[in-house]
Amino acid sequence: MGWPRGTSGRVQKAAGMATVLIEDYALLRLALEHILMRVQGVGEIIVLSARQLSELAASWNKEVELLVLDVHPDPVQAVDTLERALALFSPRVVLTLYGTEDPAVSAAFARRGVQGYISRSSNPSALAAAVSLVLAGGECYPRREALPDMPVAAKTAMRGLTKRQEEILHLLVQGHSMREIAERIGISAATVKSHARTLYWKLNVRNQAEAAFVARRRGLIKSDSDGDE
Repeated sequence: MGWPRGTSGRVQKAAGMATVLIEDYALLRLALEHILMRVQGVGEIIVLSARQLSELAASWNKEVELLVLDVHPDPVQAVDTLERALALFSPRVVLTLYGTEDPAVSAAFARRGVQGYISRSSNPSALAAAVSLVLAGGECYPRREALPDMPVAAKTAMRGLTKRQEEILHLLVQGHSMREIAERIGISAATVKSHARTLYWKLNVRNQAEAAFVARRRGLIKSDSDGDE
């Protein structure tokens, strides 16, 4: 499948929804653009630096599905840039990237409807999974309280998935449906659903998109599994 190419520092006029990536550092812009290209449903990618926000015409009329914003370390500037981007693009979904986690900033972003706040140092698979998660309607914020509050059995199980559970998790992360997984490994769809429910409990997640994000972020699957057939 051919992916649309991003536009560094300029705006392409094209039909359909767009993804806007705001990143000040050229090398990181390129790396993030390549990650976004791997995610199904991202569409056209428009790449900008924060200072270019003020250069865009007020008559901007392109619909933006996803805004990915690398936030400034200064909290005031981070919130200001977010508000300017929200006012200009009115994106349906927003994912923000941080260098050092700031609870005050994450709380301010949450109040403004931001769906995700994730470390920019996360590995590429975790970043791609975060994008997929927020596009699917989920949220992606640091969950420092999640592991301590989990049952002891769940924490132990996370470190010792069975071979069958690992196989199903691997396929779930690739985006396969329950029926597709059943056909691939030769068991019933009902059995796959039962395994999936157990996996969701072990990972402390609610659905397939969250399972994919958590599995990648915690290193429960190999990063080269993306796109395996």
